[in-house]
Amino acid sequence: MKQDALISAVLHVCQRVLPTLHIQGGASEPFYQAPKGNRPAILFFREDFVRSLFHELAHYSLAEDMRRQIDDFGYWYSPCGRSSREQEQFEQVEARPQGLEKLFCEIWAVPFSPSLDDFSGRQASTGFLEKLENAYIEMKTTPPNTSQRVLEGMRYFISNISTYRYFSSRL
Repeated sequence: MKQDALISAVLHVCQRVLPTLHIQGGASEPFYQAPKGNRPAILFFREDFVRSLFHELAHYSLAEDMRRQIDDFGYWYSPCGRSSREQEQFEQVEARPQGLEKLFCEIWAVPFSPSLDDFSGRQASTGFLEKLENAYIEMKTTPPNTSQRVLEGMRYFISNISTYRYFSSRL
């Protein structure tokens, strides 16, 4: 399935499972804009990359209600060029979302590789990879409520052959 058809399919699932969340591609950087007043929450993903969509959707699916009221879920972000300590902090908050992202990739048959969001050539720590794998197992066996709803929606969509064929025919 081409990336644009795949993104359309994932967005279709999200509209049904998370009807109050607006998801928008084409952003230069991913960002979660919390709801304010009558304005709904918007999840922006990078360019039109399905992996960016999966990653941001994983953060949303794992965030608790309180965090969903704060832009970018209240997380800090340090760009590439982090110190070793900053990279350790990054890995602490990224293992669980990437575990869920890995499962999203598996469901949609998209290749997965861990992201350190660091272009220094630094390798992923063993601890990070272990935490990511443990999170992946958790998401397969006992995901939190919102994650469970998203996963069920994705699996239902994939198992619905006529719908899947419709989107696949847009290759």
